[in-house]
This record gives sequence, structure tokens and C-alpha cells, in this order.
Amino acid sequence: MTHPDDRYPPLSHTPQPYQEYQEYQPPHAPGADLTALRSAYRGLRRVSTLTALGSFVVYVALSCGAPDLMGSEIAGELSLGMGLGILQLLVTFGAVLWYGRSAQRSVDPLARAVRERALRPVRDAGAAR
Repeated sequence: MTHPDDRYPPLSHTPQPYQEYQEYQPPHAPGADLTALRSAYRGLRRVSTLTALGSFVVYVALSCGAPDLMGSEIAGELSLGMGLGILQLLVTFGAVLWYGRSAQRSVDPLARAVRERALRPVRDAGAAR
């Protein structure tokens, strides 16, 4: 029978330096990739949606609340309302373009990693046959 104190190292044991503890990485949690993917995708959706909808809400609020201001001419026949309408199209196009590029840079690599991790057991099982 072992003594309960046998589970612990002897007192003469010197602890490892702190740097060695920093290098330790815990085993990979199965849901960590999916959590990171959801978080990246959620952030991307929020920024692009709030940008496009925010500029549209400002445009509609100005149209309803200050029609005289929106009807004022800024350059020749171009009114402020028409200029902001064109700007609204550019902001929406820019948000869509930014969303696509950011998704390729941040979300797609995470999705590839999740897909690879999910398919790995299937490939390993097929190779064992």
C-alpha cells in the first residue's frame, strides 16, 4: 500500500524555471475552432451590417426630419439628398467589398481549419482499413 504523500514530489525537488511553464500549451479543445470561427464571423457581420444600415438610417432620418436641407443645391442641379443617396450606394458597395476581403483574410482560414479537423478522423479511419 502506498502512502498518500507518495503522490507529491520530495521536498528536495527544485521547481522548473518560469519560462518552461510559459511554453506549455494545453491540449486542443474540440470546440475551440468553432468558437473562434463563430466569433470572427459574428464580428464581421456586425461591422458590415451596422455600417450599411447606419448610413441608410442617417439618410432616411435626414430625409424625413430635414427635407429643406436635403433639397438644398450643393453643385448645380445636384441636391444634398441626391449627393447623400449616391454616397449611400458607395458606402453599401464599400461595406460589401470590405466584408468579402475580410472574410477571405480572417474567416476562411478558420473555416478551413475546422473542416480539416472534422475530416481528419474520417480520413484516418479510411486509411486504417
